[in-house]
Amino acid sequence: MVAQLPLPAQWATLESRRNPRDQLDQLHRDAIETKAEIRAALDRLATRHGISAKDVAYAMGGYADNLLGDAIYNLERNLEHEIEDEEPL
Repeated sequence: MVAQLPLPAQWATLESRRNPRDQLDQLHRDAIETKAEIRAALDRLATRHGISAKDVAYAMGGYADNLLGDAIYNLERNLEHEIEDEEPL
């Protein structure tokens, strides 16, 4: 016997009711946290292998920022569009 779950799932309705501003704020906080984690990993690598702090800083500024920006771009834009759609004209 197969049981069919009711649709939509409760978690889906909770997710859809979230405020896009809150989601965007959380996305930005998570991106900052991820950047700190990347920096910590690069610092550990630098310490183990004698890589200069200047090279780590260059990689962070030139690549890590772009990497995170590319990773969150579509979601960020979708949330911004949702926010714009909610605002009265």
